[in-house]
Amino acid sequence: MGNGLEKIGFGRLLAFAAIALSCVGMWGCGDDDYRRWGGRYEGTLVAIIDDSLALLTNSRGYEDCHDVFMGSEECERKGTNDGLFLVNYRKQQTPYWGDTVDGEINLIGGYYNDSSAFFSNAKNEFGFWRIGGKPRVVGKWNCESPCRCDWRKYGRPWIDGNVLLKMENQNECPYAVLDTVTGVVKKLELTDEYAWLDGCDDITYFDGEIVCLKALYDEKKYGVYEYSKDGLKDSLIWNDASWSVYTKNVLEIRGKMLTIKHPTTMADGVLNPLNGTCIHFLKPLKTPDFPVRIEYNLFVDSMGSSLSYYPSEDLVVTK
Repeated sequence: MGNGLEKIGFGRLLAFAAIALSCVGMWGCGDDDYRRWGGRYEGTLVAIIDDSLALLTNSRGYEDCHDVFMGSEECERKGTNDGLFLVNYRKQQTPYWGDTVDGEINLIGGYYNDSSAFFSNAKNEFGFWRIGGKPRVVGKWNCESPCRCDWRKYGRPWIDGNVLLKMENQNECPYAVLDTVTGVVKKLELTDEYAWLDGCDDITYFDGEIVCLKALYDEKKYGVYEYSKDGLKDSLIWNDASWSVYTKNVLEIRGKMLTIKHPTTMADGVLNPLNGTCIHFLKPLKTPDFPVRIEYNLFVDSMGSSLSYYPSEDLVVTK
């Protein structure tokens, strides 16, 4: 009886030893932790600063992995090492400035004020990233119903250093205001002192006054009207072309500039020289002498030459 037990025990020992040698010799048995980085993406637009400068962001994903057994691994996808870069969108060159963060932040498109972009993170915190500096967390935000801060949104400067949030696909809360002191996000009610903003296609706070933009839909012309509280302030109109009444979201404030989605053709069927989404001055409303069109993440000049900032080759940390 004793010899039988000893034989069984010895056999098990040999089996475990074989497994151990297999782990060591071939794949390992879970002793290694490692990080596997992905590539960086091409730059996407955060804000347009002027007739040649823009802020772009890109990110780099990674996985934290752990070997478990027989060549298998367990991985967890984590933060994306986001970056912010100041670039010339008319001439391909090294960024004037660029930096990245270790974790993940969400740079909210359309906001640019006091040389800063606006961001949020997974902890429901918000803050500002100033050109030449590091991201500065201001505090946590508390989004009041019916607004949802975890949905897609765009940012605009607002009164008293607050932030106007233009919400996407939130019919009950198209605009909200973030109080940067308290962190409270409340729906912007378009009543009383703000009743005149009802019907605006986009809104911002620029040079000490609220600006309302409205698209002009007409059978023979199209363009944009700029309103202040006192009424019509400026306009930019093109004749012999028009938007369909079914065409929406033709205007977008992108920092200190705005983009207009021009009709593809003129009334006579000829190609519109400004077809596509073109960059224009916001104050005053004006078309640059040499317009630039945006196609996805490409900047296309009036001669048809395209420029895009790709990750590893073009967007580099300069600090």
